[in-house]
Amino acid sequence: MPLPDYGLLRGNVINVLPFQKIGDHYNIEVSVAGQLYRIALDVYSTLKGSPKFDPQDSNAVWDEDRLLMFYQNDQYAHPLLTTLLQTAEGFTPRSTLPVSLHLDYIRYQPALFPLNQMTVVPPKQEDNDDNDLNDDIDPWVQKALNNPQAEVFAFGSFWNDAGSAHPDPTIYFNPNPPMGIHDIHMNQGDSGSEEKNNGPGQDGALFLRFIGVAGTADTWVAMFFRFQNQSITTDSNGNPQAG
Repeated sequence: MPLPDYGLLRGNVINVLPFQKIGDHYNIEVSVAGQLYRIALDVYSTLKGSPKFDPQDSNAVWDEDRLLMFYQNDQYAHPLLTTLLQTAEGFTPRSTLPVSLHLDYIRYQPALFPLNQMTVVPPKQEDNDDNDLNDDIDPWVQKALNNPQAEVFAFGSFWNDAGSAHPDPTIYFNPNPPMGIHDIHMNQGDSGSEEKNNGPGQDGALFLRFIGVAGTADTWVAMFFRFQNQSITTDSNGNPQAG
């Protein structure tokens, strides 16, 4: 079934916690009128049998290789940006987002980005701690940090630890945001244990907006993520399709 809590988070970056170890993410703390959120970005590849963060099962492991693929454009231009600027700050659920902001890596027209230009992030090796996207993402997020003239827009799946039967026990920031957004990657074409989340028009992405000065145009940075095992040929339900 599709992600039940797909939507958009818009706000200002106030803190950053880069990826540190397997099972972690690149975490961004966002403030919207004093309300705190956390953005959790997948930035590393994992292999079958690697630990899988699961609040319900501390022994869970990935049942398929998850080689992360990435595409970044630091001069992004696309018609959807006009609509993006019309959205409210904070989290907007899919049900109230314009249909044009139901992102789809495969079906969106004009295409969000050249899907065939995504590059693979090598799996982390025991003797190499550099196989992740920290170095690609961090300079731009640092530029947005505590900059009131910069905004972050994250598409993905919303979560809220308040009242959750399985809250994330990790303390990422102080104070620690009680809610946030994850699954900021393609959310279709999956198989294995992740197949249950497949659906069209619910793909994740990260956008950073830097307001132009002295009459110059805004600068947009766009980042797109998917896993190599996710098919780029899917049916109307977002499931892998031969062809």
